[in-house]
Amino acid sequence: MNKIKSIILILTVLLTVSSCKDWLYVEPENGIIVEEFWQSKEDVHSAMMGIYASMLGNTQGGSYSIPECMFYWGELRAEMISPYRSSFDNFTYIRNGDILPTNRVVYWDAFYTTINYCNVLLAKAPEVLNIDDSFTESALNAYKGEALAVRALMYFYLVRAFDEVPLVLEATLSDAQTFRKAKSTRTEIFNQIFADLNQAEQWISEDYGINALNKGRMTKYAVNAIQADAYLWTEQYQQSIEACDKVIDSGKYGLVPRDDFWFEDLYVKGNSSEGIFELQFADDKLNPFFNLFETVGQLKANSDMMEVYFPVDIYASPDSADIRGDGCSYKSSRNFSLWKYIGRNKYEAKEREEATNNFMVYRYADVLLLKAEALAQVDRGSESLALIKEIRKRAHATRESDEGNPTDKNALVNYILNERAREFAFEGKRWFDILRNARRDNYARMDLIRTMVSVSAPAERMLNILTKYGDTLSHYFPIAQKEIDAGYPILEQNKFYQDQ
Repeated sequence: MNKIKSIILILTVLLTVSSCKDWLYVEPENGIIVEEFWQSKEDVHSAMMGIYASMLGNTQGGSYSIPECMFYWGELRAEMISPYRSSFDNFTYIRNGDILPTNRVVYWDAFYTTINYCNVLLAKAPEVLNIDDSFTESALNAYKGEALAVRALMYFYLVRAFDEVPLVLEATLSDAQTFRKAKSTRTEIFNQIFADLNQAEQWISEDYGINALNKGRMTKYAVNAIQADAYLWTEQYQQSIEACDKVIDSGKYGLVPRDDFWFEDLYVKGNSSEGIFELQFADDKLNPFFNLFETVGQLKANSDMMEVYFPVDIYASPDSADIRGDGCSYKSSRNFSLWKYIGRNKYEAKEREEATNNFMVYRYADVLLLKAEALAQVDRGSESLALIKEIRKRAHATRESDEGNPTDKNALVNYILNERAREFAFEGKRWFDILRNARRDNYARMDLIRTMVSVSAPAERMLNILTKYGDTLSHYFPIAQKEIDAGYPILEQNKFYQDQ
């Protein structure tokens, strides 16, 4: 297959980073000899590939992999999914508004493992300059830029899910190094994210010469996409627009055309013209979601919400429907299964061994809609609507009763959120989209969260959940109890969960 294969980090690299039970009290295992590894530019390259491999599945202690967390953190609290045949208890608790520090969904181990891999490379790779004469400073900086970009992405997910988390910038390298970490503030974390991204943008490669590498490794334009997103979260709208324009103006990306093969090109084969950064799965490292959503039957699309976002016109031809609905995001004839992870094409399901589709982190449509959101906030509504129209034209979207008002900021935000719901259904973005827009201007749009709860919460739990969500601290996960126990008393639980 024309993809980056899951490159197994060789044993010496694995020994370089400790497999501790938690990342707040870091204590490497005895016998680690890192000096035996960092001897050549090939070692640095292997370490960088190990970082990407770790993002596919570095679970330990019962934690989920990074792609699973990206999905669960972005979807479980939103309104677009429902329990299916074997819905796990952790999801039921979250859906019922009972998010506890013992819930495995809030384990962050996988993210801190990858962060430490990045920190190790940043600490050790410069030493290779003095050992391998063929290793240049520009090559070193390019690898450092990749590591900084990955680290920034990991912290961007953590700060959006937990708000305040420990900011670990030191590598775990020797038996003598132990430390505990308290939480850093949201501002401190975002400052570090921007510092890492800004430096990465100066160093990182624009093109690796092979399409799959350009989609599966961090590039300058993947950095710009993360910047655009992070600037929206910090209400720096002009900076977000400028970051989006860097991607758009590069001419390297475009929407996959609407034809008979667009679903396969975008979601099944992957690495299309639309992809900016995709986590790469392959025959030897299958995407976990087919097993979770098809074999196990853990989650499915919320049929009520699918009717809202993808209304069916009984008088229209099926071929005239929004291409992102039935046969793409979900499959109504298969109990509203999450088709993006199951389908071979619009009509047929895959076999389990075919579950090699990538996990989308950023694609070109996301950049267009991020820019549309930023434009809406700086009173450039007509330009915002033009970008939304571009997305909807590709999708053959059904005309809505409210097509967006360029002079009504709240109406335009609603329109953008509805379009993002359709475009990125089940791609791990929905809760983050709702939260980002709800909390803007000191939670001026809390109604977005209340509306979400009103259409998704179990009726008997709705009042309780609405009351909880009225406290903005509840919009973030608790820190896992095992981390609190390991980091006590330095590490404090998120305040909303301290008495639970």
